[in-house]
Amino acid sequence: MLNEILENFSEDELLSFVSKASVEFSKDVASEQDGFSKNQLAKMISCTKEVDFLFSDKLRSRLIDRMKAETFTTIFPELGEDVKGVRVEHYDRAINWAKENLPQFAKKLGLLEVYTDAIGTSKLIESISRIEPRYSLYPYQRKISREVVDCLQKEKRVLIHLPTGSGKTRTAMNIASEHLRAPEKKLVLWLADREELCQQAFSEFKVAWEVLGDKDLTLYGFYSSSGQSLGGIDSGFIVGGLHTFLALKDSDSRKLQLLYQELRKSVTLVIFDEAHKAIAPKFSGLINDFIDPEYFKADLIGLTATPGRKYSPEGGSDEDRSLAKYFSNNKVSMSVPGYTSPIDYLVENGYLAKANFKPLTYDYSGITAHELKDAGGTETMKALARNVERNRQILDTVIRECEKEAKVIIFSCTVEHAVNLATLLACKGIKAASVDSKNDSPESRRAKIRQYKSGKLKVLVNFNVLTAGFDAPMTNVVVIAKPMKSLVQYLQMAGRAMRGTKNGGNKECNIYTVMDDIPEFQNIHIASEYWNKMWVKNEE
Repeated sequence: MLNEILENFSEDELLSFVSKASVEFSKDVASEQDGFSKNQLAKMISCTKEVDFLFSDKLRSRLIDRMKAETFTTIFPELGEDVKGVRVEHYDRAINWAKENLPQFAKKLGLLEVYTDAIGTSKLIESISRIEPRYSLYPYQRKISREVVDCLQKEKRVLIHLPTGSGKTRTAMNIASEHLRAPEKKLVLWLADREELCQQAFSEFKVAWEVLGDKDLTLYGFYSSSGQSLGGIDSGFIVGGLHTFLALKDSDSRKLQLLYQELRKSVTLVIFDEAHKAIAPKFSGLINDFIDPEYFKADLIGLTATPGRKYSPEGGSDEDRSLAKYFSNNKVSMSVPGYTSPIDYLVENGYLAKANFKPLTYDYSGITAHELKDAGGTETMKALARNVERNRQILDTVIRECEKEAKVIIFSCTVEHAVNLATLLACKGIKAASVDSKNDSPESRRAKIRQYKSGKLKVLVNFNVLTAGFDAPMTNVVVIAKPMKSLVQYLQMAGRAMRGTKNGGNKECNIYTVMDDIPEFQNIHIASEYWNKMWVKNEE
């Protein structure tokens, strides 16, 4: 196209693009005593000046300014003028446009490849470029990581306290990766009590080390039905199910016991997910096997959204104090200048969704005192699960939310309640399924969870399955239809819907709580700072 444009120029116009000396030199060397024809000049200029017509403001402007009107309207049809309507101002507009839109101008001239080659070369010598990390931390996560690493230089135990949905796992994976990048052999043991938590950690470390790692490393999984052998493991990253490791610890097999003892000598860092469970005797005994400073060298990091065991209106319980003591009163939490609560900061900046807590009330007069005689036990749950008015409130709420394209998780009173609610919703044309540990195999549970995450299911009803270790950021509605005494579990349930837009979630979410007027159950909505006073370092 450039050559065609130049052929429409006069000979004098063409000669203005090259120096007189260059023309004379060419004539002499080529023995062209009569000079070059106009076509020869056009080809020569097209060949030697094509880059300059793109990147020299002076030559580019001259090229456009000297185009004949017929050529101009062909090259710049977007100006919307016919040949007779082309004026000086149109040429000026075209010159300015070409300067600001070099790739498009190059395409018009048939020189896009020339432009691409030039830009590609310039990238080799560029002096500034913004690089987006592929496994980044938010500022508050980076601060917590630094504090934890500093703490472990002096102490052997520390607990990370971050609200549900704010990235505990990713923060811990960065710390673990830094630990594993040391020149000497290191072995991290990640412990969790649920298959979902273990699978999440296994997948997350794989992603993290591909970005943060500095050497080949082996990732091991010892949870659920894993058949992996413990033999010969002296470095890498192990994801261990607590119950799998407890079975190993208590095994009668001499071979397994020897392997377990060898593993204890190799582990250099233990990370305990859902750390508020760490002081349960069977779990603390297992942890102590690896962190006993008299015999072994491992440090301990706990992760939790709720750094306590039990809510008490009067203050911390003995269990809370025991948990704080177990982690040597070392707790690293979020603190953001200008915010009274980290939750406010996380919501305002899109890390967490704004939670709208909504009560679901119903006529509970049909539930008799006899049905509640076990003070919140199995009979109470069965009575609540059977109550027609209660279930209608749940059904109507979920249908309304699904009409707004919501993704819903329901926490039911019993296994049967979960199955019945899912069946009822399906009868109403809503794609729903139930998951529980009684009716589901690990395979069927995984399949249903995948269906929910992919959007094939709109509602997932569960009983004691999805309180932790379940990450589905698209969830924006939770219905807590199971009365709760435990603040820890209540916050875990609510947290399933609280992923913010920066974490692939939502700007807002709705948390519905069925309000049962039963003395044993007082549903609690309390900020995450409740247990902070239990974590004051003793000065003595």
